[in-house]
Order: sequence, then structure tokens, then C-alpha cells
Amino acid sequence: MSKKSFIGGTIILMAAGFIVRILGFVYRIYLSNLIGAEGMGLFQLIMPVYSLIILTLTSGISIAVSKMVASEMAKKHNANLIRITACALIISAAAGAAISVFIFINVRFIADFILKDSRTYYSLMLLVPCIPAIAAAASIKGYFYGTREVMPTAVSQVVEQAVKIGLVVVLAAYFVNIGLEYACALATIGMALGEICNLAVLYFVYHFKKKKLAANFTKSGIMPKRDIIKSLLAISLPISFNRFIASAMSALEVILIPRRLIAGGLDYQSSISEYGRLTGMAMPLIFFPSLATASLATTIVPAISEAISLKQYKSVNYRISKSIQLTFILGFIFTVIFMAYPKEIGEMVYRKEDIGDILYFLSFTCIFTYLQQTLLGILNGLGKQAVSLRNSIIGNSIRICFVYFFIPMYGIKGYTVGIIISSALVCSLNIYSIIKTTGMAVDIRNWIIKPGVVAAVMIFISKYIYGFFMIFNAGHTWTVFMSICGNAAVSAALMVVAGALDRDEIFKVFVKMPSNAIRKKR
Repeated sequence: MSKKSFIGGTIILMAAGFIVRILGFVYRIYLSNLIGAEGMGLFQLIMPVYSLIILTLTSGISIAVSKMVASEMAKKHNANLIRITACALIISAAAGAAISVFIFINVRFIADFILKDSRTYYSLMLLVPCIPAIAAAASIKGYFYGTREVMPTAVSQVVEQAVKIGLVVVLAAYFVNIGLEYACALATIGMALGEICNLAVLYFVYHFKKKKLAANFTKSGIMPKRDIIKSLLAISLPISFNRFIASAMSALEVILIPRRLIAGGLDYQSSISEYGRLTGMAMPLIFFPSLATASLATTIVPAISEAISLKQYKSVNYRISKSIQLTFILGFIFTVIFMAYPKEIGEMVYRKEDIGDILYFLSFTCIFTYLQQTLLGILNGLGKQAVSLRNSIIGNSIRICFVYFFIPMYGIKGYTVGIIISSALVCSLNIYSIIKTTGMAVDIRNWIIKPGVVAAVMIFISKYIYGFFMIFNAGHTWTVFMSICGNAAVSAALMVVAGALDRDEIFKVFVKMPSNAIRKKR
């Protein structure tokens, strides 16, 4: 099991993430055309509450199970794998049930006094039944991540999206006719049922895996359940508290945005529409390429944990450095794409709404947005949750200040500047913490200079790539799509030519190798 390919897991998660995000975009395009910018803004008001609850519940327990399972597998203590997952299921399901009860009791207060829009009431009510299911699914996902069996989680994510989209498409016309708040509630119903189906798929696969493991049990190194629970809580609580603080500050940030737009002179309906364009339309486009870094951040936690348990410290440092390099490359490539074709991409995806200007300004956040994901995964793998919490609080505090003071004067542009400054600072602090912990060397040349030079070249030739594909008269959508693919392909080729991207080195990042092999290749 220890010889499993890290790159295999990452590629599977990336492929599933790509399918899920494509389905998600089809869903968002359909939903935005159905309910408009105001409806998307109303739906996005629910998301801070959803993210606050879900990230708090799932992030800590999933990472804790992943780390413990990977560590026990490395020691050949297979009997502990089921015990760890069973304990995690009990903890997460109980926590999810408690939070569901709390929301059910306080739903009217949350809708009227926190979100300041009574139309969110039905959507909040419909979140209640899916919370325990999401929490329980996180524990099983942690097991599969720890054992490097990512196919079940990949399939479950696709099933979740398919159920959500299918339900909304079938029932949308009826719900839209009876009111905007009911249409948003339908989207929440789809989300809830999708999450429950996600859990069902995961548990079905886990049930059969558990039987196979039980047939090969040995009592070697078996852990008492009391110790397992203590270890799970010791790892998960700091991570969950970290995510709670970060999510609470993010929730405050996004809830403030429409209010500060009103303070800048917009009426309520216009502010909600602008908020919908930003958070419901433009930001998902910017975050789409982060499926690669999200997959990398997920798989790197058990990989680092396993390597540390085997004392392969040189391998850990090498893998961390190259993971950061890959993230910088991805960030530079998509920064150029969103800078070069903002209006074209916006029109291709959301024909009824003009988001080109917002997308252009958000393009400058790509590098730091993707890098934050990778660095967070690395810090979690190193057990530095307190450090990432401190850095997240600093970043969120800066963004909240920009929301409060700059949005009334400069609108969304002022908020974008806040994202860039805060994300750059958080990334710098996280990298410093990683270097301080591991002694890893900073590779400015391969991380920034080489990819940066390629990005600068691509900014100048992007318009020629678009002009080339216009020759084929394939229509706006296909011209934009081919231009994006062409830009990405030329960028990747230039990265190889410049020496920023090396196939053999990238292979080594993800495939488990002895530390002496890495030393020889260097």
C-alpha cells in the first residue's frame, strides 16, 4: 500500500473535480439564466452559512482520519483503520445532529437578523437534514484519502452533482413561478439530496472494504478506542477551530458586501445583483482551475504524514517544493487567460450578465488563491494548524477592512485589491512557516522567475492566439474555448522550454521514492 502512486490519486481527484466543476458550471449557467443576478445573489447569501457549518464540521475530521489512517497503514497496523473510521463517524454524526438542531431552533433569527433577508428562511430550513450526512461522509472520505483509494470519493462527488442538477432541472419551472425564494429553496433541496447520495455511495463502498479488511485483521499494534478518540479530537479540533474562525470571518466578509454596496449608493436590489455577479458568477470561474490545487492539497496531507512517519524528510521537502512550483505555474497560466479574455469568457458562460470587468480584476488573484490551497494542505500535513489559523485571521481581517472602507468608495474593484493584498500576505506567511518548520530552500528561480517570464510573453501573444482561431468562423463559444485551450497549451509548452516544467521532476513529486534516489537525481 505504501507504494501507491501519489500522482494517481491526484489525477483521479482532478478528473473527478473537472467533471464535477463542469457539471457545476452547467448548473450555475442554467440557474443564473433562470433566476438572474438577483436570484444568484439571494442564493449566495445562504452559502456563507453553509460553508461555515460544513467546513467546520468536515475539514478537521477528514484530515484527522486521513493522517491517522495513513500513519497506521505505514506501520502495517491494518486493524486500526476501521476502528479509526468508526470512531470518526460517531463523532462527526453527533456533531452534525447537534448543529442541525441548533439551526432549526434559530432559523428565523439567522434569516431575519444575520442575513437580513427573510426570503432565505426556506433555504436555511432545507439545510438542516443534510448536515449530519455531510459530516458522516467526511469521515469516510478521510479513510479513502488515507488509504489512497480516491476513486470512491471521485464517484460520489459526480453522483452528488448529477442528483442536484437533475432535481433542479426537473422541478425548476414550477418553483420559479411561485417566487424567487422558492427557486432558491429548490437549489438547496438539490444540494441536500446530493449530499445524502454522496454519503450513500461512500458508505456502500466502505462497507465492502471493511469486510475485506476484517478478513485480514491482526491484533498487532491495535489502538484502544479511547486513544483513537483522543487522537482524532487532538488533530481535528484545531483544524476545525481554524476553519470555523476563517469561515466565520469569510461569512462576515460576504454578508457585508451587499450592505457596503448599498452604503456606496446602490439600492438593495442592485446590490444583491452585483453581489450575485461577483460571488455567484465571476468567482466560480476564477476558482475553476483550482480543482488541481484542491486535489493536490487533499492528497498531500496523508503523503506528508506517511513520509514523516517513515522519517523520509528529504523526500518531504522535495515534494513540498515542487508542489509549490506546480501551483505557481498553474496560477501564472490562468492569470494570463483571465486577463486576456475576461469579456469573452464572461459572455461565453453568462450571456445575460456582463461580468467581464469583474473577471478581469479577479484575474490578479489567481496565483495567490491557488497557492493558498496548496500551502494549507502542506501546513495541515505538517501539523501546523495553529500557524495557518493565525495567518488566515490576518488575511481575513485585511479583506474585511477593504470590504467596509473601500467598497463604498471604489465598489468591487476596491474589494479585489483587498483580496490580492491579503492573499499575498497570507501566502508569504505560510511559506515562511513551512520553511521554518522543514528547512526547505526557497526556489525563486523555478517558482516565480521562469513561470513569470512565460506569463509575460503569453500576455503579448494571447490576442494573436484568439485572432488565429477567429479565422475558422466557429462561432463565439467555440472560438473562446479553443483560444483558452490554445493559450494553455502554448503556455505549458513554453514552461517546458523555459525549464519551469520538467516531466521527470513532476513524476518524482507524486510517486513515492526513496530519499537517496532523489539525492542522486539532484
